[in-house]
Amino acid sequence: MSKPTISIQVLRHVANCLVLTGCSPEPLLAMYNLRRDDLDDPKGVIALEDFLSFFEIAAIRANNPHFGLYAGRLAGSDSLGPLGFLFLSAPTLRAAFRGFTSLLETMQQAARNGFVEEDGIATFEYVITDQTLQKRRQDAEFSVAAMHTFARNYAGSDFELVEVRFEHARDGDYRAYRDFFRCDVYFDQDTNSFSFEDRFLDKRGGVLDAALFPIIEEHLRRRAADTENALCPSGYLMRLLETSPLDTTPTLEEAADTLGISVATLNRRLRSEGVSWRQIVQDRRMNAAARLLRQSQRGVAEIALAVGYSESASFVRSFNRYFGTTPKRYRESDIA
Repeated sequence: MSKPTISIQVLRHVANCLVLTGCSPEPLLAMYNLRRDDLDDPKGVIALEDFLSFFEIAAIRANNPHFGLYAGRLAGSDSLGPLGFLFLSAPTLRAAFRGFTSLLETMQQAARNGFVEEDGIATFEYVITDQTLQKRRQDAEFSVAAMHTFARNYAGSDFELVEVRFEHARDGDYRAYRDFFRCDVYFDQDTNSFSFEDRFLDKRGGVLDAALFPIIEEHLRRRAADTENALCPSGYLMRLLETSPLDTTPTLEEAADTLGISVATLNRRLRSEGVSWRQIVQDRRMNAAARLLRQSQRGVAEIALAVGYSESASFVRSFNRYFGTTPKRYRESDIA
């Protein structure tokens, strides 16, 4: 399976933010065989793994543990490519969130956006679904912060959040989060998200002409269709898994039914790619467990439940077989 990618236009924004801290991005770009001119290619992409790594190293070089929040605060209409223009040209804030979340894959693969309205509260969610991608804190904080910035730019300065949640453990000064989001911020959660009162959803923006919205939306939907048509069977299965909670895995029969083929045909196609359904499921569970051990403070029993094991003993055995060490030792070692 090919590695997931992200639009290089997002990397351009991160590089520009690095410049504003007084650091040159050229040496860091060279680590990924890139030049500043490469960042201006509207069709250019970079491996998501490299983007996440770039972001983490940029935070270190900027000597700013909250570099992701900083980059999110500076997000403008061109920071997220066409998706940014789609959001800011939407006829209402509700349409802005729904359009953005439904078309994220045109800019970034292996990620899921969600937007739900329930009991007077609207919630935006961002999660990287490829569990092999472990270093993702700066990206998570940037993505949530950037969407908050977009919403405030669209709805006005009176736009307020109810709460913010992050998957990772807290790192740095809590006041930096509280001052930026102006609400309670929680860590070691199941997702990265923010919530706000749904009274803002009918607000109409004035940043960009709403006549642009259907034009940009049609362009992005065509691009999304092209991406969908290019998927191989294992790619479809990964999509199916990504839309399901870690603790609730679809059965092979359900996966085959979703694709409209028999179980035998699905197994045959997977064998031709050198993978199996069991392997795909196990890889996802174990990599998710490794990420939680690395980036959260959850206990082993809680992580076992989070990735789909009914009790911790079987999880520890599976983890030991997969990684050659116990979860406790993994968390304490340099492996993590």
